[in-house]
Amino acid sequence: MTSTPRLDSLTAGATGAFFTRIRLADGHALSLNIRPGAGTADEVLLLQGLTAPDTEAWRGEGQWEVWLSGGIHGEGTLYLVCQDVPVDAVRDLILQHGGEHEDQESQEPAPGAEDETREEAALEQLRFPGLLADIADLHGRFKGGYSAADIREVFARIYDTGGPYLVCVWDYADAADFGGKSQFYAEEWDGDFYKVRPDIHLWLSGQQETPGPVDTWLCDLAEPMEFPVNDDSHNYARTDRTGD
Repeated sequence: MTSTPRLDSLTAGATGAFFTRIRLADGHALSLNIRPGAGTADEVLLLQGLTAPDTEAWRGEGQWEVWLSGGIHGEGTLYLVCQDVPVDAVRDLILQHGGEHEDQESQEPAPGAEDETREEAALEQLRFPGLLADIADLHGRFKGGYSAADIREVFARIYDTGGPYLVCVWDYADAADFGGKSQFYAEEWDGDFYKVRPDIHLWLSGQQETPGPVDTWLCDLAEPMEFPVNDDSHNYARTDRTGD
C-alpha cells in the first residue's frame, strides 16, 4: 500500500461534483476536485494552516474568503485554491506532511486551527450556496419509515438542489413495490457507487439535527454492484421478485 491511498483512489475514481477532503498525517487537510484518471486536479483547496509550495505546479492560485459571522463585516478566514495542479505535486505535498492520516473521517481541527470544523462548514456553504438551508425542511421526513416513493421525492429534491445523486438499495422488488432491508449510497455519472455517511439517514429520520457538511457525505468507493431492478429514480433492488 502506498502512503497516499486516498489520493490514489480519488485519482482513479474521481470526486464527482464535490471537493473531497484528504487529512494529512500532521492533522492539516486539503480538499480536491478531480476527474477520473486525470493527471491534474481541477482544483485543490488548501485548508487553514496549509500553504502551497513555491513551485510552478502551484502557480494557478486564488483565494476564497469565508465570513464566519455570516456577514461582510465579520471575521474572515482566507483559503487558498489552486487550479490544474499535477497529481504528483499534490502527492509530494501530502508526503511533505508525513503522508495521509490513518483516520480520514475525523473532524479534529488542524494544529493551530481550533475553529477549522466550523470554517469548513462555512466553506461548504460557499461551494454549495444555500443547499442545506434549502433542504432543511426534510429533517425528520423518514421518522416513521420510508417507501420507494418517499425515496424518489426526497432524494430527487436533494439532487435538484445541488446535492449528490443519492440512491436506496433494497433487498428486493416485487409486483407491489421495493422492499426488505435497504441501504443508502451515492451514484456517480460513470455508474460507480459510493458509501455515504450515516448522518444522512440519522438526519432524515430525525435522530440528529444536521446531516453534516455536504462535502463529507460521500465516503469510500463501494464494491461494483449490479441490480436486476431499478426505477430510474433513486431506487434499486438486489433481487427481482416481480415475476413471482
